[in-house]
Amino acid sequence: MRLQRLWTVAVVVFACTLPLILTTTGQPATTEIKIGAVLPLTGAFGSSGNYFKQGYTMAIDDVNKAGGLQVGAAKYPITLIILDDGSDGTRSRSLVEKLVTDQHVNFLLGGYDTSLVQAQEVVPDQYKIPYVEGGGAASEIFKRGYKYIFGTLATIYDMAKITMDYLATAADQYKLTKPLTIAVVWENTDHGKDYIEGVLDGVKARPDLFRIVLNQSFQLNGSDFSPLLQQVQASNATVFLSDAHLPDFITMHRQYLQAGLYHQFASYGARGPDQRGRQALGGGADYLIAALWWSPALKGAASQVFADRYTREYHAIPDWFQALSYDTARVLLAGVKNAGTLDGPAVRDALAKIEFRNALVPGGVIRFNPNGQIAGSPYIMVQTLPGNTVRIIWPKKMPETFDAVLPMPKNQ
Repeated sequence: MRLQRLWTVAVVVFACTLPLILTTTGQPATTEIKIGAVLPLTGAFGSSGNYFKQGYTMAIDDVNKAGGLQVGAAKYPITLIILDDGSDGTRSRSLVEKLVTDQHVNFLLGGYDTSLVQAQEVVPDQYKIPYVEGGGAASEIFKRGYKYIFGTLATIYDMAKITMDYLATAADQYKLTKPLTIAVVWENTDHGKDYIEGVLDGVKARPDLFRIVLNQSFQLNGSDFSPLLQQVQASNATVFLSDAHLPDFITMHRQYLQAGLYHQFASYGARGPDQRGRQALGGGADYLIAALWWSPALKGAASQVFADRYTREYHAIPDWFQALSYDTARVLLAGVKNAGTLDGPAVRDALAKIEFRNALVPGGVIRFNPNGQIAGSPYIMVQTLPGNTVRIIWPKKMPETFDAVLPMPKNQ
């Protein structure tokens, strides 16, 4: 069996400044906080998993550079331990348990991808260890009754609904052909089921405007979407909607372009602005519409500081992956600080009532519903443009919002 790689991201450098304190049992008292995470650093989701590693590391570095996290009367350095699950759900769950039983972590940060988060989420409740994640957005994650799971991503259902709301507005503003005939394809996972449910509810709300001409699922991590795209082409739709993770987006849209397909409006959910996608597809990714949890196009002070810092440290433009993982780690740390203790149930209660401000998500506030899902629907709509440019196109009330280029140009 291949040995798992253990990534110690933040080395404790402050422990020597803390006195050695013995408990009443004669054992050393806590001198550090251990936070564990299992991420897909290799495999199908390796790119996204490494982005999350970067965001988590940035947040932990902030605290350690300030001398540690203040918890009650003590200040603790933080060690972040990251294990690689290779994008495998079974391995992911067992490694989270290993972090708890072998590494004795105090708290957990979540993985990336709905399927991997779902594999992990049984462990936190079993051991009463708070777990905050920003990599899984399917509603199903929060329907299982777990009390120690908190998510910073608005749902995929909400993503679909805001896309449909924007599409209805765009139909009038940009004189798209009515009724809008829609070909929608979605991955056959809980993530995808959330997406198609949101799209269909949007259609039901405006039966005068929308008509579904293709509704088809596909398997995650595909290599050939040509038969699916032939169905899309045969549908003669004017709008193309696809729910796809980053690897599938790159493969599907490359084949879409090779087949010479064209639609007045095309969206791959949150895909399009991703730097990895832009590198793979070049100008082929121009003019796509995406619903995002964050973008460097946001002009708020917190977003601009984060984007500038990330670019300095990693010599690249950040995507939502890094921003949301950074927020996710900051929310966990704030919950620990607010609790004033390292006790798991007490920190869980503090997270349940947290109101984290100066967050990077649209609106700048993270709070949680009783089921642990982020409250509200913090999304923006963006459009990719030539020159690796991204512009916010919705909601209209934002000062950085621009008009979209629609219908999409045919010569992309």
